[in-house]
Amino acid sequence: MILGLCTLGAQAQVFEIAMPGDRYMAASDAMYLSPGMAGGATENVLVANNFWSNWFVQMGLDMTLQNPYGYDFSKVFPNGKTFGLDLAVGKWFTHQVGVRGKFNWENKLPLLENDHANWLAPFDQPGVNREKGGYIALYGDVLLNLHNFFGVYRPERKWNMSLYPRIGVNYNFGVSKGSLLAAVGVLNTYRLSNRWSLYGDIAYIMTGSGFVGKEKVKGTGTGSNSNGYLTIGIGAQMELGKMKECKNVKMQENNRSVLTNGIWDNWFVQIGADMSLMNPYGCNFSKVIPKGMTFGLNGAMGKWFTPEFGLKARVQWDNGLIPNNGVEWLPPVEEPKENYKKGGLAAISIDAMLNLTNSIAGYDPERKWHTSGYVRAGIITQFVEGSASPLAGAGLEETYRLNDRLSLFGALGYQVSTSEGMGYSTTGVDVSAGSNGFFDIDFGVRYDLGVNKFYRDLDAKRKAMAAQPATGHNWPRFAVNTVASMGVAFVGKTALKAVVNEERPDHSDNKSFPSGHAAIAFAAARSIDKEFRKESIWIPIAGYAAATALGVERVVSDRHHWYDVAAGAALGYGAAELTWWLSDKFLGTGSNFTVGTSGNTVDVVYNF
Repeated sequence: MILGLCTLGAQAQVFEIAMPGDRYMAASDAMYLSPGMAGGATENVLVANNFWSNWFVQMGLDMTLQNPYGYDFSKVFPNGKTFGLDLAVGKWFTHQVGVRGKFNWENKLPLLENDHANWLAPFDQPGVNREKGGYIALYGDVLLNLHNFFGVYRPERKWNMSLYPRIGVNYNFGVSKGSLLAAVGVLNTYRLSNRWSLYGDIAYIMTGSGFVGKEKVKGTGTGSNSNGYLTIGIGAQMELGKMKECKNVKMQENNRSVLTNGIWDNWFVQIGADMSLMNPYGCNFSKVIPKGMTFGLNGAMGKWFTPEFGLKARVQWDNGLIPNNGVEWLPPVEEPKENYKKGGLAAISIDAMLNLTNSIAGYDPERKWHTSGYVRAGIITQFVEGSASPLAGAGLEETYRLNDRLSLFGALGYQVSTSEGMGYSTTGVDVSAGSNGFFDIDFGVRYDLGVNKFYRDLDAKRKAMAAQPATGHNWPRFAVNTVASMGVAFVGKTALKAVVNEERPDHSDNKSFPSGHAAIAFAAARSIDKEFRKESIWIPIAGYAAATALGVERVVSDRHHWYDVAAGAALGYGAAELTWWLSDKFLGTGSNFTVGTSGNTVDVVYNF
């Protein structure tokens, strides 16, 4: 999962030209940009490799030590010991970070069975797990090379140690159940040649209580906890193609390369508020408010390794400061207020971030808006029970850069935990290997620690922009496009209402989907954003806030479902995008069409 997402941005993007005296790799003098050079002289820089470089495959054997919570670990031999086969493929994006996808098949292959593994479901039935096929697991790992991150990068180094967070899924053939898993581990490699290496791998994995052990057995954490196991692997690693080292190269004045950065570069912290919409599987999402709605705070610290790829450690605390006494879908479900009184819930996670804007559109140091996708791996705990369960998620984050260091951010993600992590579900007790999901909506501020070297203000570009005369606003165009956008949204919502014919929540008529109020409001808000974004970010923020408030009011007043409003917002936004695109295409500079004013009228002229 992580591998598939991150490879999208692996192709090197255009980066700003290195200036004399700048240095990007503080770990080594050999990686400094040469100072004192002038004019068109060449520079020594460290470059990242492109998509096809530095792929590798691994194959090896592993041993897992299953240990249901509440059982004596000293008895894991032979009760929880299994053997299996590992296959993996990965790629290093820079000398500091990479990704790996891994497949594991346990307790089935010839010579690797264990008929005494009675701590692996089906619990206390030795041999049944092996007879039915053992279990398989798929992992996604984000690799962080500790030697190159904290020390000096040396292409000739033999030993390398990497730390990784892991997210994935497993499936137990013994009980025909699957479960989410989260883990942290360490990978050690020893290079034998330019192509071959040996590796040793150790990780602790947290998974559902129904996967390791039997449901309703005291001590396994059924209904509130998950179970863990240790996995130890050894094997061989082969580089696919010639291993390209991250090394110093000559760069001419006109040559552009993607630069990596040192340990102290491009760190950031962020703090914000969030709202979570809990939705146990099998429950009606329309009842999330108020049964599954919580509010809280989140904080994070992260680092961008390239303009495209970064990592972020995040902490989230919900229902501990801002109570929702009507919450029913968090434990204890019989006494909703107890969740808040006992501290609510918390989650700790690692996000692998891919800047989609820089990956697709190319790097621009002056760009303000950025869209990033992320994959999340972590754990979630309910303080009312003192439990801990694996957490996985994915989402999108939008940032707007206010100045060299300060940015605003907003994020929408969907997170999944084992059924024990939420405490309530039609799948949560009898089928404890099930899982539950919830939406997470964040907004707040981000602050760069030190100068962000990816987004430095270039004096020359600033002076050139300052020398350009202010263009002002094209009021006729704004008026025409806004009215046209609202008109397109109106036509679209009217057509959809007639086709879908959905009943309103208050049963007044069958014109619920989509919300016409939201469609027209977001069409206007997007038009305001188009015209005033460059002047002040607060103007479009105010427009979107007003449109959002209107949508919320339509849900609260029982005139629409939440998804009616969401669809209306998307329709209005799309209507504005289409209208402005057509306006630029047919009425823009160089077009035969022109729009102007004459007294109190708006004139459209076509030049033959």
